[in-house]
Order: sequence, then structure tokens, then C-alpha cells
Amino acid sequence: MGEDDEIESPCVGVCRLDPQHVCVGCHRSMDEISEWPYATDPRKREILRLAQLRLAGLEQKRKPFWRR
Repeated sequence: MGEDDEIESPCVGVCRLDPQHVCVGCHRSMDEISEWPYATDPRKREILRLAQLRLAGLEQKRKPFWRR
């Protein structure tokens, strides 16, 4: 990614919040979604990293206990 490349929103159009107020589509928190249009590029990268960690945690929970 070049210095002038815009960091795209991870929104996938499935805008629904789970009980922890995290989007089930992009895995960002409500605060992160609201912050996105105003966030600096380093902050956007941090938001993406946190969303990836949330997704990884969900995938781990979905695995049968004998495959964890």
C-alpha cells in the first residue's frame, strides 16, 4: 500500500450489532464505526487490526473443542 492510498472501510454492508455492540459484518465496535471517517491512517490500521483480532476470536469459538 502506497503512502497516498486511501485505507478503505471494512464495511461489508451487513450492519447489525451483537450484544457487545460489535458489528457482525465488519467486526468493528460502534465507537470505531463512528470514528472511521475522521480517523488518521494509523488509527484506521489499528481499528482494522482490532477487528481482525475479534474475528479470529470468533472463529476460535466456532471450532469444535477437540480442534482448538
